[in-house]
Amino acid sequence: MPNSQVIDEQINRHEEHKDLLRSVVISIDEDSAEYVYDWAMNNFVNPKTDLVILLNCRQIDAPIAPYINPSNFVEELDDRKKKKSHELLKKYAARIKAQDVAVRAIALLGDPKVEIVRKVTELKADVLLMGSRKLNAVKRALLGSVSDYVSHHSPTTTIIVRANPDHQEGKHEFTSLFRRRASLMS
Repeated sequence: MPNSQVIDEQINRHEEHKDLLRSVVISIDEDSAEYVYDWAMNNFVNPKTDLVILLNCRQIDAPIAPYINPSNFVEELDDRKKKKSHELLKKYAARIKAQDVAVRAIALLGDPKVEIVRKVTELKADVLLMGSRKLNAVKRALLGSVSDYVSHHSPTTTIIVRANPDHQEGKHEFTSLFRRRASLMS
């Protein structure tokens, strides 16, 4: 695992989490983390049977000009990006742990498209949830869409969560299907 680093891991093996049946990978970045997390926890994740694996991939940006000495510049930039990536993963892992859900957080380094597909394949995940950057057709054609690439190349089911246009931060505020079902049965 040269391009992966496990940041936080809490896989509870007590009574409530003895039967983890499904691994749900949630790919998060600064722009989409909040609404993807909200949608996943409110509509998809079953706390009793799911292992949630958070992924965040940071890309190394090389200097554009060939005359710049990149060695120190790239290291400083990467250290800042690494710290932000780890903080983001720890924040959402803590929120998931607080709901008593089994969770792992893994930081990736490299091209997000390739690394997310590689890690999902390696983990043998059951499903991947990820956000959309809301690119228009021209930008998507020029820049390439991570979610588009992953949905076509991933060996697992991929769900692309779009931001809620009616909410300022794009959050989805629904009641979980699993929680609704439990309340109806009691």
